[in-house]
Amino acid sequence: MLLFWPLVIPFATAVLALLAWRSVALQRAVSLLGALLLLGVALAILARVVAGGPFAEQAGGWPAPYGITLVADLLSAVMVALAGLVAVAVVIFGMADVTRAEEHYGHHPLMHAMLAGVCGAFLTGDLFNMYVWFEVMLISSFGLLVIGGGRAQLDGAVKYVGLNLIATVAFLSGVGLLYGATGALNMADLHFALQGRATETPIIASAAFLIFAFGSKAALFPVFFWLPASYHTPSFATSAIFAALLTKVGVYALFRVFTLVYRIEGTPIQT
Repeated sequence: MLLFWPLVIPFATAVLALLAWRSVALQRAVSLLGALLLLGVALAILARVVAGGPFAEQAGGWPAPYGITLVADLLSAVMVALAGLVAVAVVIFGMADVTRAEEHYGHHPLMHAMLAGVCGAFLTGDLFNMYVWFEVMLISSFGLLVIGGGRAQLDGAVKYVGLNLIATVAFLSGVGLLYGATGALNMADLHFALQGRATETPIIASAAFLIFAFGSKAALFPVFFWLPASYHTPSFATSAIFAALLTKVGVYALFRVFTLVYRIEGTPIQT
């Protein structure tokens, strides 16, 4: 179950770092070890994809579309490897940048919880679980933004979470419309279920909701105002992982969904 390790490792690291909250040195050691393990597993996934092509795994042995499907192709494997590399770099840099107070208040558990959400979004094979991983990212990144409790941080966090909550509703609405129209949420199944249906109103509406949701996550115009209000307020280490990963997940989701799920050439969705 190679594809589940990029989810298990960050969550386990977050729990262990939380249990070690009294010792900053132990938190740092756990955080660095977790980041290195994540990078190692990510490189193993990338090597397998390069050698043998895309592959998928099912949680608990449940077949798609009933179980949780994780899929690795070259794009998702590269993105997970980059996430692992960024995690290692940020943990090492954060040892000199993140204050002890921020570490006591949960910097390391929140960062690794966010990494789990990022890796889950890159590897998931269905839209509903992508929504779940986006929520994991939102909650943990909001926690990282407000650590320290400065006025500028709180102002940026309110703008960030406000728009992202609206995007969350849009995401769930788009997923609901797709499920109502097709009875499927697995992206491979949706690809076939939507063939010849791109002009139907529920399909167009679902695409509009998802474009807004992913565009908000990616800070695309005109829903980008949360980014300049929030990125400069936390520590440099937190800003670095936000800039390297958070918006990239939105771009990845746009690319993945609108090349795999929707066939948009010459349709109202493309317009």
